[in-house]
Amino acid sequence: MLCAGLRRTDIGERMSLTKQGESEGARVSEDRVGRNIGVGCFTFFIGGVSGGMTGVLIGKLVSFFTRAPACEGVPLCNWYVFAGYGALVGALSLPVFAIWRLRRADLRSDGAAADSSNRG
Repeated sequence: MLCAGLRRTDIGERMSLTKQGESEGARVSEDRVGRNIGVGCFTFFIGGVSGGMTGVLIGKLVSFFTRAPACEGVPLCNWYVFAGYGALVGALSLPVFAIWRLRRADLRSDGAAADSSNRG
């Protein structure tokens, strides 16, 4: 039988049981899922925009070094190809790196909390 306020560790995840019987660990997990979805969606958009601009910059450098003919009014003739590939790389890589970094921090904080509360 579990009493109120009892703390136990299950596979590295700290769970504390409250008087109502709901798990604080489950609430923290739900908060993290919502946070990860928000961060992932935001960084997907930002990564796409910044990757597209970086792709055009790389395309401009490529056209400069290959001495490609210049087009009137645009940075380079096939800028949309470089922008598309850059946006794809940015939109996929930035969310992956951001979520990966958040999960590493979560694992560290969970490990520190489990080590300090397991005294008993």
